[in-house]
Amino acid sequence: MNTPMNLSGARALAVGAGLTLALAMGAAPTAAMAEVRVGTTDVTVKADISNVSFKAPTVIPFAAQADGTLVGPSDKTITIDNLSAYGIHVTNMKVTAKNDWTIVADAKTGYWDIEGSAQNSIDFKVGPDKAEKDASSATQTTGLDLSKDVSFDMKYKGIADGTDKIKLNVSGHVARVTRDIYHAGGTGDQVASITWTVEPGAHATS
Repeated sequence: MNTPMNLSGARALAVGAGLTLALAMGAAPTAAMAEVRVGTTDVTVKADISNVSFKAPTVIPFAAQADGTLVGPSDKTITIDNLSAYGIHVTNMKVTAKNDWTIVADAKTGYWDIEGSAQNSIDFKVGPDKAEKDASSATQTTGLDLSKDVSFDMKYKGIADGTDKIKLNVSGHVARVTRDIYHAGGTGDQVASITWTVEPGAHATS
């Protein structure tokens, strides 16, 4: 008569022990289980090259002196301006001659009676102070690589020290001119065009 009662009591103890174990596991997770509940998410930012915004001068108007020297506007009036919230860099400058003009390294060295001296010759330089680039070196198909020249860096738009723009110095000469550069309309006879290529970041350090 006592045996069934003992078996029943054993079953109750076993169930009770199992319940106790289950409650203990729920209340105090092991170290391994705690680690699974923790995760890390990296947050990053990257500029898309298609979103870069900048402004290049629409024209560089030279005035020709009697000796062929070209006088350009102040570097305060011809600038490349960064309009982006992050630093950018001019990576390439490509110069293309227009109309009948020939872009040479030095227009002054030729004379009308020397064979091979082109008419309507022009040489000019453009770029930041002490880093002006010779236009003739940028006439090749690939242009002039400026990707490693820190003089062509621009910091973010609106920075207090004004380094969000590149002030362009210009100089040059013309020689053996047959084109009518007096009656030319607008700002003058177009001698060349400059294509500037920029990309985000480059040498920017902050």
